[in-house]
Amino acid sequence: MRVKKAEKSTNRMKSLVNLLAAGLLLEVVALCLVFSYLFVNTESMITLLVFDFLFLTLTFYVCGTVVWKLGLLLLGNIVGLLCSLVFHSIRIVGVAGFGEWFNVFYAVSYPGLNMLWIVSFWSLSLAALPKPQFASQSEKF
Repeated sequence: MRVKKAEKSTNRMKSLVNLLAAGLLLEVVALCLVFSYLFVNTESMITLLVFDFLFLTLTFYVCGTVVWKLGLLLLGNIVGLLCSLVFHSIRIVGVAGFGEWFNVFYAVSYPGLNMLWIVSFWSLSLAALPKPQFASQSEKF
C-alpha cells in the first residue's frame, strides 16, 4: 500500500517537474523572439516564428518527450538568433562597403540563407530524437 502511494507521489513530482521545465523552455523561446524583434530586426523575428511553427508542427508526432522537443526548439531559436545577428551584421557592413545596391542582394539572398540553417537544424534535431518502434521492426524485412 505504501509502495503504491510512494509511486504515485513520485509520478506526480516527475510530471510537475516536466511541466515546470516545459514552461521555462517556452518562456525562453518567447524571450528569444522578443530579443530578435527589439535588437536585430523584424525579419529575424518573422523567420524565428516560421521556424517555431514548422518545428512544432513537424516534430509533434515524432517520438520523444515534450521537454526534449522544447529543448531542441530553444536550441534552434538560439542558433537562429545568432544567424540573424550575423546576417544583420553582414548587411550593415555590405551597405557601408558596397553601397545601397547591397540591400537588393541581401533581400534576394536572405530567404535562402535562412533556409540553410532551418533545414539543417531541423534535420539534425530529427536525428537526435528517438526512432519510432515500428521503424526498427521494418528494417528487419
